[in-house]
Amino acid sequence: MSRVFLNYGVLLLLLFQFTSCLKDKDYRDPIYFFYDEPVVVEQLGAYPIVRNQFNSFYAPGLADNSALKEGDLLWSSFIVDLGNKDIPSNLSTIKYTAQNIKYEIVECSNLIVPANSDEFELILSNDFSYPIESSVLFRYAIDSIWFMGFKHYQNNSNQLHYTYELVLNPVIEQNSYNSPTFYIRAKQVNSPGPNKAKDENGRNVFAFDVSDFVKYYKEEISPTGLLRFNLKYKTGVDNEGKDIYKEFLSNPISWNFNSAKPK
Repeated sequence: MSRVFLNYGVLLLLLFQFTSCLKDKDYRDPIYFFYDEPVVVEQLGAYPIVRNQFNSFYAPGLADNSALKEGDLLWSSFIVDLGNKDIPSNLSTIKYTAQNIKYEIVECSNLIVPANSDEFELILSNDFSYPIESSVLFRYAIDSIWFMGFKHYQNNSNQLHYTYELVLNPVIEQNSYNSPTFYIRAKQVNSPGPNKAKDENGRNVFAFDVSDFVKYYKEEISPTGLLRFNLKYKTGVDNEGKDIYKEFLSNPISWNFNSAKPK
Protein backbone atom coordinates (compact mmCIF):
# COMPACT_ATOMS: atom_id res chain seq x y z
CA MET A 1 0.00 0.00 0.00
CA SER A 2 1.26 3.43 -0.85
CA ARG A 3 0.30 6.91 0.28
CA VAL A 4 0.95 10.32 -1.15
CA PHE A 5 1.17 13.83 0.20
CA LEU A 6 -0.76 16.11 -2.17
CA ASN A 7 -0.88 19.90 -2.18
CA TYR A 8 -2.99 21.92 -4.60
CA GLY A 9 -2.15 25.11 -2.69
CA VAL A 10 -5.47 25.27 -0.85
CA LEU A 11 -6.32 21.63 -0.36
CA LEU A 12 -4.50 18.75 1.27
CA LEU A 13 -5.56 15.27 0.36
CA LEU A 14 -4.18 11.92 1.38
CA LEU A 15 -4.62 9.44 -1.42
CA PHE A 16 -4.30 5.74 -0.82
CA GLN A 17 -3.24 3.41 -3.58
CA PHE A 18 -4.14 -0.15 -2.82
CA THR A 19 -3.15 -3.46 -4.25
CA SER A 20 -6.29 -5.44 -5.07
CA CYS A 21 -6.91 -9.01 -4.06
CA LEU A 22 -9.09 -11.57 -5.78
CA LYS A 23 -9.98 -14.85 -4.17
CA ASP A 24 -12.23 -17.36 -5.88
CA LYS A 25 -14.06 -19.84 -3.67
CA ASP A 26 -12.28 -22.68 -5.47
CA TYR A 27 -8.92 -20.92 -5.54
CA ARG A 28 -7.00 -20.98 -2.30
CA ASP A 29 -4.14 -18.64 -3.19
CA PRO A 30 -4.83 -14.91 -3.61
CA ILE A 31 -3.82 -12.79 -6.57
CA TYR A 32 -2.51 -9.27 -5.90
CA PHE A 33 -2.62 -6.42 -8.40
CA PHE A 34 0.02 -3.69 -8.07
CA TYR A 35 -0.36 -0.36 -9.87
CA ASP A 36 1.45 2.97 -9.61
CA GLU A 37 4.22 0.89 -8.04
CA PRO A 38 7.80 2.20 -8.09
CA VAL A 39 10.44 -0.50 -8.43
CA VAL A 40 14.16 -0.62 -9.11
CA VAL A 41 15.76 -3.06 -11.55
CA GLU A 42 18.15 -5.24 -9.58
CA GLN A 43 19.07 -7.85 -12.16
CA LEU A 44 18.56 -8.37 -15.88
CA GLY A 45 19.33 -11.17 -18.31
CA ALA A 46 17.69 -14.59 -18.16
CA TYR A 47 16.47 -14.08 -14.58
CA PRO A 48 15.48 -10.44 -14.13
CA ILE A 49 14.62 -9.14 -10.67
CA VAL A 50 12.88 -5.94 -9.59
CA ARG A 51 12.48 -4.61 -6.04
CA ASN A 52 9.87 -2.36 -4.49
CA GLN A 53 9.90 -0.89 -0.99
CA PHE A 54 9.43 -4.22 0.74
CA ASN A 55 10.15 -7.19 -1.55
CA SER A 56 12.05 -8.44 -4.56
CA PHE A 57 10.22 -10.07 -7.46
CA TYR A 58 11.22 -12.36 -10.30
CA ALA A 59 10.11 -10.51 -13.44
CA PRO A 60 10.27 -12.91 -16.41
CA GLY A 61 8.61 -10.33 -18.66
CA LEU A 62 11.85 -8.32 -18.55
CA ALA A 63 14.09 -11.17 -19.70
CA ASP A 64 16.61 -9.98 -22.30
CA ASN A 65 15.08 -6.48 -22.21
CA SER A 66 17.50 -4.21 -24.08
CA ALA A 67 15.71 -0.99 -23.08
CA LEU A 68 16.64 -1.32 -19.40
CA LYS A 69 19.77 -1.42 -17.30
CA GLU A 70 20.35 -2.46 -13.72
CA GLY A 71 19.55 0.39 -11.33
CA ASP A 72 16.78 1.84 -13.51
CA LEU A 73 13.74 3.12 -11.62
CA LEU A 74 10.38 2.04 -13.02
CA TRP A 75 6.78 3.20 -12.50
CA SER A 76 5.07 -0.14 -12.93
CA SER A 77 2.02 -2.32 -12.71
CA PHE A 78 2.04 -6.10 -12.34
CA ILE A 79 0.27 -9.12 -10.89
CA VAL A 80 1.50 -11.42 -8.13
CA ASP A 81 -0.20 -14.81 -7.98
CA LEU A 82 0.75 -16.51 -4.72
CA GLY A 83 -0.14 -19.81 -6.32
CA ASN A 84 2.60 -19.36 -8.90
CA LYS A 85 5.59 -21.32 -7.61
CA ASP A 86 7.39 -21.37 -10.96
CA ILE A 87 10.49 -19.51 -9.81
CA PRO A 88 13.94 -20.64 -11.07
CA SER A 89 15.82 -22.64 -8.46
CA ASN A 90 18.84 -20.34 -8.63
CA LEU A 91 16.64 -17.50 -7.31
CA SER A 92 16.33 -19.17 -3.93
CA THR A 93 15.78 -15.91 -2.02
CA ILE A 94 12.91 -14.75 -4.27
CA LYS A 95 9.40 -15.69 -3.17
CA TYR A 96 7.21 -13.85 -5.67
CA THR A 97 6.82 -13.51 -9.43
CA ALA A 98 5.76 -10.21 -11.02
CA GLN A 99 3.59 -11.26 -13.95
CA ASN A 100 2.34 -9.11 -16.85
CA ILE A 101 4.65 -6.31 -15.80
CA LYS A 102 4.18 -2.97 -17.55
CA TYR A 103 6.39 0.02 -16.85
CA GLU A 104 7.81 3.38 -17.76
CA ILE A 105 11.30 4.49 -16.76
CA VAL A 106 11.38 7.17 -14.05
CA GLU A 107 13.96 9.91 -14.43
CA CYS A 108 15.98 10.72 -11.32
CA SER A 109 18.30 13.47 -10.13
CA ASN A 110 20.34 13.98 -6.98
CA LEU A 111 19.33 16.39 -4.25
CA ILE A 112 21.32 19.64 -4.43
CA VAL A 113 22.92 20.64 -1.12
CA PRO A 114 24.43 24.17 -1.40
CA ALA A 115 27.48 24.96 0.71
CA ASN A 116 26.03 28.23 2.01
CA SER A 117 23.27 30.80 1.60
CA ASP A 118 24.99 32.59 -1.28
CA GLU A 119 25.25 29.39 -3.28
CA PHE A 120 21.63 28.57 -2.42
CA GLU A 121 20.43 31.94 -3.78
CA LEU A 122 22.56 31.49 -6.89
CA ILE A 123 21.01 28.10 -7.61
CA LEU A 124 17.49 29.52 -7.19
CA SER A 125 18.29 32.04 -9.94
CA ASN A 126 19.06 29.37 -12.54
CA ASP A 127 16.87 28.34 -15.48
CA PHE A 128 14.67 25.94 -13.50
CA SER A 129 11.91 28.52 -13.62
CA TYR A 130 8.89 26.79 -15.15
CA PRO A 131 5.74 27.08 -12.97
CA ILE A 132 4.34 24.01 -11.25
CA GLU A 133 0.60 23.79 -10.64
CA SER A 134 0.73 21.03 -8.03
CA SER A 135 3.30 18.77 -6.47
CA VAL A 136 2.95 15.35 -4.85
CA LEU A 137 5.26 13.40 -2.56
CA PHE A 138 4.32 9.75 -2.79
CA ARG A 139 4.23 7.99 0.54
CA TYR A 140 6.77 5.52 -0.67
CA ALA A 141 10.54 5.19 -0.91
CA ILE A 142 13.15 2.82 -2.28
CA ASP A 143 16.32 3.15 -0.22
CA SER A 144 16.86 6.93 -0.04
CA ILE A 145 14.94 7.78 -3.20
CA TRP A 146 11.76 9.84 -3.10
CA PHE A 147 9.14 9.70 -5.84
CA MET A 148 7.15 12.82 -6.70
CA GLY A 149 4.40 13.75 -9.13
CA PHE A 150 3.93 17.09 -10.91
CA LYS A 151 1.26 18.92 -12.86
CA HIS A 152 1.71 22.10 -14.89
CA TYR A 153 -0.74 24.84 -15.78
CA GLN A 154 -0.70 24.68 -19.59
CA ASN A 155 -3.34 22.54 -21.27
CA ASN A 156 -0.69 21.10 -23.56
CA SER A 157 1.76 20.34 -20.77
CA ASN A 158 1.35 16.60 -21.33
CA GLN A 159 3.01 17.11 -24.72
CA LEU A 160 6.11 18.74 -23.18
CA HIS A 161 9.10 17.32 -21.38
CA TYR A 162 10.22 18.60 -18.00
CA THR A 163 13.06 17.93 -15.65
CA TYR A 164 13.09 18.87 -11.97
CA GLU A 165 15.49 19.80 -9.21
CA LEU A 166 15.28 19.54 -5.42
CA VAL A 167 17.37 22.10 -3.53
CA LEU A 168 18.03 22.16 0.22
CA ASN A 169 18.22 25.51 1.96
CA PRO A 170 21.33 25.13 4.18
CA VAL A 171 19.84 27.59 6.68
CA ILE A 172 16.87 26.77 8.90
CA GLU A 173 14.22 29.30 7.93
CA GLN A 174 11.94 31.26 10.21
CA ASN A 175 8.48 29.75 10.63
CA SER A 176 9.81 26.43 9.31
CA TYR A 177 8.99 24.39 12.44
CA ASN A 178 12.75 24.31 13.09
CA SER A 179 13.04 21.88 10.19
CA PRO A 180 15.05 22.01 6.95
CA THR A 181 13.28 23.17 3.79
CA PHE A 182 13.52 21.72 0.30
CA TYR A 183 12.66 23.74 -2.84
CA ILE A 184 11.24 22.00 -5.92
CA ARG A 185 11.76 23.64 -9.31
CA ALA A 186 11.02 22.66 -12.91
CA LYS A 187 12.54 23.27 -16.33
CA GLN A 188 11.18 22.56 -19.78
CA VAL A 189 13.76 20.69 -21.85
CA ASN A 190 14.15 19.72 -25.47
CA SER A 191 13.29 16.05 -25.76
CA PRO A 192 11.93 13.68 -28.40
CA GLY A 193 8.75 13.31 -26.39
CA PRO A 194 6.87 14.18 -23.19
CA ASN A 195 7.52 12.65 -19.79
CA LYS A 196 6.33 9.06 -20.07
CA ALA A 197 6.20 7.97 -16.43
CA LYS A 198 2.85 9.19 -15.11
CA ASP A 199 0.62 8.17 -12.23
CA GLU A 200 -3.04 7.28 -12.65
CA ASN A 201 -3.97 10.97 -12.41
CA GLY A 202 -1.68 11.98 -15.27
CA ARG A 203 1.02 13.60 -13.13
CA ASN A 204 4.65 13.45 -14.27
CA VAL A 205 6.52 11.04 -12.01
CA PHE A 206 10.08 12.02 -11.12
CA ALA A 207 12.54 10.72 -8.51
CA PHE A 208 15.11 12.38 -6.27
CA ASP A 209 18.06 10.62 -4.65
CA VAL A 210 18.51 12.21 -1.22
CA SER A 211 21.07 9.71 0.10
CA ASP A 212 23.74 12.37 0.75
CA PHE A 213 21.35 14.31 2.93
CA VAL A 214 20.20 11.15 4.73
CA LYS A 215 23.80 10.32 5.62
CA TYR A 216 24.45 13.85 6.88
CA TYR A 217 21.22 13.96 8.87
CA LYS A 218 21.89 10.62 10.59
CA GLU A 219 25.46 11.58 11.48
CA GLU A 220 24.84 15.15 12.58
CA ILE A 221 21.23 15.48 13.69
CA SER A 222 19.23 12.29 14.27
CA PRO A 223 20.91 8.85 14.46
CA THR A 224 17.46 7.23 14.52
CA GLY A 225 16.82 8.40 10.97
CA LEU A 226 13.59 10.24 11.81
CA LEU A 227 13.50 13.47 9.84
CA ARG A 228 11.09 16.41 9.79
CA PHE A 229 11.27 18.64 6.75
CA ASN A 230 9.33 21.14 4.66
CA LEU A 231 8.63 21.11 0.92
CA LYS A 232 7.97 24.11 -1.29
CA TYR A 233 7.48 24.27 -5.06
CA LYS A 234 7.72 27.18 -7.48
CA THR A 235 4.37 28.25 -8.94
CA GLY A 236 5.50 31.38 -10.83
CA VAL A 237 6.70 34.94 -10.24
CA ASP A 238 5.01 38.05 -8.85
CA ASN A 239 4.64 41.48 -10.48
CA GLU A 240 8.15 42.38 -9.37
CA GLY A 241 9.65 39.27 -10.93
CA LYS A 242 10.25 37.53 -7.61
CA ASP A 243 9.73 33.79 -7.35
CA ILE A 244 6.55 32.53 -5.70
CA TYR A 245 6.68 29.27 -3.77
CA LYS A 246 3.84 27.32 -2.21
CA GLU A 247 4.26 25.14 0.83
CA PHE A 248 2.88 21.67 1.18
CA LEU A 249 0.03 22.00 3.64
CA SER A 250 1.35 18.83 5.26
CA ASN A 251 4.54 20.63 6.38
CA PRO A 252 6.44 19.64 8.37
CA ILE A 253 6.52 16.11 6.98
CA SER A 254 7.98 13.29 9.09
CA TRP A 255 9.94 10.52 7.40
CA ASN A 256 11.88 7.63 8.86
CA PHE A 257 14.63 6.59 6.48
CA ASN A 258 15.46 3.57 8.62
CA SER A 259 12.08 2.07 7.73
CA ALA A 260 12.21 3.57 4.19
CA LYS A 261 8.67 4.89 4.53
CA PRO A 262 7.06 7.93 6.13
CA LYS A 263 5.20 7.83 9.42
